[in-house]
Amino acid sequence: MTVRSVARRPSGELPYVRTVLDNGLRVVTQEMSHARSVSAALFVGVGSRHEDESAAGLSHLLEHLVFKGTASFPDPGSLSELIEGCGGSVNASTDRELTAYTARVPASAAATALNVIGELATRPLLRGSDLAAEKPVIVDEIRMYVDSPTDHVFTIFDELLFGRHPLGREIAGTPRSVRRATRDAAMVHWRRWYRPGAMVLAVAGAIDHATVLRLVERWWQTDAGAPVPLAARAEPSGIAPLVAPQFGDAGSISVAHRRLAQGNLCVGMPGLSRTDPDRWTLDLLGAVLGDGMSSRLFLELRERRSLAYDVSTFAASYSDCGTVGVHAGFDPERLEDVVGAILHQLDRVVQEPVTAAELERARAYTRGRLELRMEETGAVASWLGSGEILLPRILTVAEVVEHLEAVTTDDMLRVARRYVAPNLVRLALLGPFRRGTRVERLLAA
Repeated sequence: MTVRSVARRPSGELPYVRTVLDNGLRVVTQEMSHARSVSAALFVGVGSRHEDESAAGLSHLLEHLVFKGTASFPDPGSLSELIEGCGGSVNASTDRELTAYTARVPASAAATALNVIGELATRPLLRGSDLAAEKPVIVDEIRMYVDSPTDHVFTIFDELLFGRHPLGREIAGTPRSVRRATRDAAMVHWRRWYRPGAMVLAVAGAIDHATVLRLVERWWQTDAGAPVPLAARAEPSGIAPLVAPQFGDAGSISVAHRRLAQGNLCVGMPGLSRTDPDRWTLDLLGAVLGDGMSSRLFLELRERRSLAYDVSTFAASYSDCGTVGVHAGFDPERLEDVVGAILHQLDRVVQEPVTAAELERARAYTRGRLELRMEETGAVASWLGSGEILLPRILTVAEVVEHLEAVTTDDMLRVARRYVAPNLVRLALLGPFRRGTRVERLLAA
């Protein structure tokens, strides 16, 4: 396979090499001389947000289905056995706007890892019998998330904020949408999205760029055993164009009643897209409020007032929007106190500038977490691949640090007033609660 273009990053940090093959696949690598492992991550530019309601969960279902058998490894589990047999691991995940296949192996098994990733993405069998066998597994997975209050409360919040928009749905779909999925729909979905031009391969660790290219060239050398042609009457793919969401009203509440010993909540609001220049300020604001044991929310709600065991901020960024907020698990009897304390901390960052000392601590904390994470080959591969497929270009660690260093206390106050003011919040509650609680008056105050 010929190479269309090659670009080398001259920076001392993330000195990656980027190649675009003639079929459109983008390959980005970083050689890490100190590493004893190789991590590969293949990103496909499709996720749950691209699905219409009739195809909800199709991207996630396909991610499962490719593991059931490929052209060279038709038996379920054979690819995992190959990777685990050399001490490595292989996994996959589906998100709102992309699907990822990852493998981490000792450096001596790099060829095995890339072979497995290529098989999963380019040569799945997608058999109808495998689809029928996997549907109950995915339904059980959906139920597992529903049965986990700390997970499911975020789904309730997304539904509250985004409504019937795809961002408001569970990524895996619903038991009903999974059960009615067909093999032809999965095949159309695979053919539509699993094309070289829609994928990015990122590799990091003890391997050089030329070796990666040589191994990747094998992916398309033969079509023997490739999936059989579509049925004569293939179903539509269910791919929906990306539509900007309409947010639910500020002050709205969604309550999911369950007889549980603990309550869970998300107090949140619309956030920022991944390319918004204020995202660095919002990251630091989240660190001040609730990221780490020295954050305001942790110190106030847990250490000083014993209102919650678990409290932290969260944020998600998409191509054109995002979310930001606070999650807490707590004694249901303390609901009013917990919500009041969270709203008070949000009001503080709106009314009073964050101190210079707090900003510096947040900056050092965020920078340090990033630098420590980038010692791992898996984190570097994920950074390179997600940056290539989701951002205008891959940022270096030095560039991110530069953005963080540029944030001022005035920026923190401006962004806080725009995005985390108490009058902007929506509240998702999960636990032994009913509508008409006194919390509604707190949000309306």
